[in-house]
Amino acid sequence: MEKHWNKKWLWVKYKEEKLSVSEIAKECKVSFKTIARWLDRFGIRKIKSYGITRRGPKAGYWKGGRYKDNTSGRVWIYSPDHPSCTKKGYVLEYRLVMERFIGRYLRPNEIIHHKNKIVDDNRLENLEIIVLGEPNCGEVRCPFCNKKFKVG
Repeated sequence: MEKHWNKKWLWVKYKEEKLSVSEIAKECKVSFKTIARWLDRFGIRKIKSYGITRRGPKAGYWKGGRYKDNTSGRVWIYSPDHPSCTKKGYVLEYRLVMERFIGRYLRPNEIIHHKNKIVDDNRLENLEIIVLGEPNCGEVRCPFCNKKFKVG
């Protein structure tokens, strides 16, 4: 009978002698995975559960909650409590900048236009609100710069 099949022997090596799984595997001349499985099967060593949330700052790849989308070039900010966030909890940065300025969330019919057409330039001076569906036949006046836009 193989040593690693014996629960008592494994218990002594792992718990009392405090040998690592790889050291026990070397002694038995089997792989690390084999010993890990037998320890788990006998209930000697529990595999760590990752049941806790790994989102946001707790994620291993976390880089501060801000990233630039490679396809569109737009900047996204992690804001999971925002009403218009994605499934992963991100919101477009220019929406957050404008919402902070006007003091409320943007409505679904309000879009943000970049004046210089550079989508990652999210300075307030470069942003303007366009309201879709206004009753003036597609002509919209920006509330900040009073410039008229044709929408539609």
